[in-house]
Amino acid sequence: MNTAETKNPRSIAVVGAGIVGAATALALAAEGYAVTVIDRGEVGAGTSSGNAGGIVEGAVTPTATPDVIRSIPAYIFDRNGAAVLRPAYVLQALPWLVRFIAAGRPARVASIAAALHPLVSNAMRAHRTLAGLSNALDFIRTVGWLKVYGSEAGFSKTAFERELMTRHGVDFSILNAGEVADLEPNLNKDAYTRGIFQPQSGFVNYPMGLAQAYFEGSLRRGAQYVQENVQEIRVNDGGISVRTDQTIRRFDSVVVATGAWSKQFARQLGDRVSLDTERGYHLSLGLTGTHLLSRPVGFPERDCVLSPMHDGISVVSGDELAGLDAPPDYRRIRALLPFVNSVLPGTRFQTVQREWMGHRPSTPDSLPVIGRSPRCHRVFYAFGHGHLGLTLSAITGQLIAGMVGGRADPFDLTPYRIDRF
Repeated sequence: MNTAETKNPRSIAVVGAGIVGAATALALAAEGYAVTVIDRGEVGAGTSSGNAGGIVEGAVTPTATPDVIRSIPAYIFDRNGAAVLRPAYVLQALPWLVRFIAAGRPARVASIAAALHPLVSNAMRAHRTLAGLSNALDFIRTVGWLKVYGSEAGFSKTAFERELMTRHGVDFSILNAGEVADLEPNLNKDAYTRGIFQPQSGFVNYPMGLAQAYFEGSLRRGAQYVQENVQEIRVNDGGISVRTDQTIRRFDSVVVATGAWSKQFARQLGDRVSLDTERGYHLSLGLTGTHLLSRPVGFPERDCVLSPMHDGISVVSGDELAGLDAPPDYRRIRALLPFVNSVLPGTRFQTVQREWMGHRPSTPDSLPVIGRSPRCHRVFYAFGHGHLGLTLSAITGQLIAGMVGGRADPFDLTPYRIDRF
């Protein structure tokens, strides 16, 4: 990344102020571009604000795997399952689901993992660079990513994931019950028999704060923020026009980083993309003054993660295909509370202070869309990060800045092109 920070008269709109948009704005502003961020809401307050806080360098396993594909009937018919497809949304989701099933073939999973690896393996380095530019290094701690398993049967299902991590050189270790207890002594020791630990992964206990820090770093370098609702992006002779609910602004280039809402803008620009929203839920349990966890802890057998966030323990769970407009359904995540109280007994003294639902912008192949529009070299896409929005935000911003600056790609970016669909 070029951080000479010399002024460049080229004007660039970043549409979207989530963690990806904020990181991209900082990366571009650090290279001297005249950056304007446009979003209808508060910086970092969208989907980015409700994740588990992990910067997971070993996340090479896509969402679609042979085991997940075999479970799709349960997702449709089990209303209490961790993943749900609402019946009213089946027809709308069908094209995405067909591609999702195709992405779950073993050979395709292998190629997707190979494409994820250069992104996730550079994630922490990229975050450290942007955090250094924005005085935000204290937001990121290298405490690792831990998953625990209550049974040998549950652990045995990780064989495919472990093989992918080994193939790509991911630093991980298999822990026995005593080693898990050494890392997280407040977990109920009857709740697990094994663990998988990735020690090099990072953790952000206030994701919205990190997004705002990145954005403030861009402001110090001359970026501007416009809080308006973008309605249309259009290519004009010699530039781009962005129409909001209040006015029309013109720029030399635009970056579309609006998460699950990006599909409409790609369509306006003549590009097609397979994008849907895997709606995720969390409950925030209020602080009691007791330190309960040191890092995010995943419970794959129950499809949930417990994270020690800045304002309490977050319970993160759920994949729901129901579109952008359906009302949230908190019943399934509320039903997890007895499990949470049993595996982390200290939570019995905490009360639910917030319920939240966010729209993960997900492609069927679990790969983000990062790159130029094939129809217009002034349009750049940065969305579709699925479960890895926080993890991949900084490296995405750096890649976009490199493309805008005309630098050689650091690795093959073909797998992330929008015209792969």
